[in-house]
Amino acid sequence: MAVSFSKLTIPKFKESRWVELARKFILCFLFILGFTILEVYPASKEIIRLQADVTLLQQQIRDLQKSFDSQGAVLKTLVEQLSDQIAVLKKSVEEVKGSNQQTQAAVSARIDSITGQFSSLNSGVDVVLDKISKLSQQLAETKTKVESLDNPPPTGTNPGAVARTGPPSPEELYNAAYADFIKGSYDLAKQGFEEYLKHYPDTELSDNAQYWIGESHYVQRKFSDAVQAFDKVVQNYPKGDKAPAAALKKGYSLLEMKNNEAGIRELRGVIQKYPNSDSAQLAKDRLNAIGAPTEKTSSIRKSSGRR
Repeated sequence: MAVSFSKLTIPKFKESRWVELARKFILCFLFILGFTILEVYPASKEIIRLQADVTLLQQQIRDLQKSFDSQGAVLKTLVEQLSDQIAVLKKSVEEVKGSNQQTQAAVSARIDSITGQFSSLNSGVDVVLDKISKLSQQLAETKTKVESLDNPPPTGTNPGAVARTGPPSPEELYNAAYADFIKGSYDLAKQGFEEYLKHYPDTELSDNAQYWIGESHYVQRKFSDAVQAFDKVVQNYPKGDKAPAAALKKGYSLLEMKNNEAGIRELRGVIQKYPNSDSAQLAKDRLNAIGAPTEKTSSIRKSSGRR
């Protein structure tokens, strides 16, 4: 039996379902791959930008580290310099402190020496004054004996008995009062000098007696009484040798009473009335010590205007 190939036909098969699924899978994969590529490209640009920022930050950190190291070195140098200066100052302070201690010790020793010399001098003055007082008393006694020899007592009286009806002699009264003053018995001294002035108000020692009354008040810090006593010297004995000293001490007393205006005026008066006296120099020293001019401001202005 013969077979005819011309009439033989090959049947067409339909695409299977699996091929279609594969095709879809491939299309989906291609779609996902394309989308992924599109997503990765912008991400790569962002990463590059971030890497550039990180590199910039690292460079800034390195620059800051260099600046900090440089400034730290400068600060370290300054701290070392300050430490050296502090050490030098500390050494200088120690040297000055030691020098001050030595100077203070020397000054203290000098003051002690001067104080001792002054005490010795004061003691010597007391001894001399005591001797003068004793000599004055001996002189007064001798004078009395001479006067008794020149004027013998009347006949029939006891030659050994010397009758005394009047007050003691001026020398006896004055020397006794002055001896009390030297001893520090100021109340007795005042009484003695007042007794002297009561009986002998116009002798060469009357102004001295009045002056020592004022000194007795002044030493006892009875400045108001001292002002009155010194003022009597100036008023009653203006030409006496104690007038400058009395005016000076009157000014001192007024200053002690806190009456500065009157005290300064009195001291200026001493300078004007007794310019060549020791009291005038002492008045200048006291005015300078309290910061007061030795002359009135108005007087200074007038004299400068005349020039």
